[in-house]
Amino acid sequence: MVRRVIACAVAGTAAALSLTGCLGDDDPKAAPPAPSGAPSTAPSQTTPTDTAPTGAPAGAPAGWKTVGGPENGVRMSIPDGWQEIDLTSGEAEEGLKRLGLQGANEQLLRQTFTMLEQQKAVYAVETESAQRGYATNVNALCTPSPATSVQALENGTRLGMSQLGAQNVEITQTTVAGRPGIRTTYTLRSAAGTLTGRQVQVGDGDRACSLTVTAKDGAMPSNADQIAGTLELL
Repeated sequence: MVRRVIACAVAGTAAALSLTGCLGDDDPKAAPPAPSGAPSTAPSQTTPTDTAPTGAPAGAPAGWKTVGGPENGVRMSIPDGWQEIDLTSGEAEEGLKRLGLQGANEQLLRQTFTMLEQQKAVYAVETESAQRGYATNVNALCTPSPATSVQALENGTRLGMSQLGAQNVEITQTTVAGRPGIRTTYTLRSAAGTLTGRQVQVGDGDRACSLTVTAKDGAMPSNADQIAGTLELL
């Protein structure tokens, strides 16, 4: 009997939970079916490509700040106007105050911080967007997984997106942190409205690593792919 899900790490965004990695060890020739009762989703598409859509090679453009380190297992870079929130130093509560979010946004972001801290994730927000009610954010993390092939990543992501009720899911094979991986785009309904996500994932030995940018639908930063292109595995 095929074990469909080995490890599913779901991390919250500022207004709703969004997938950051759901890894399976299914038969690579067949993607797992959606679980019974799962919300309907738009058909997923997979488009193999030889070029990485991550915009820039690994390494920060001039003026970008590099965040993360060995304790996180990953490192990424963020542009000017983005603020890292250190989830392990007690800074998360201060970060909430600085962002000025209220109601459902604040409550779910608080839940997000708890989950991401457990995963030792690197997390940052675009401060200007928080003033408009939803903090565009990026997180990068690694989770243990015995199944880290491109096909296993793809299969697990399809299942995880189905479980979340994500729509407009598109998965593309690409290069992530210098090795074969996948890029996923999707939309997700939340208490804050429709969100859009852009995620890259890659296997590394006995773990799988991801970087996810989440924004309100129509507000994805123009440099989101460039941010994804700075992901480094440590």
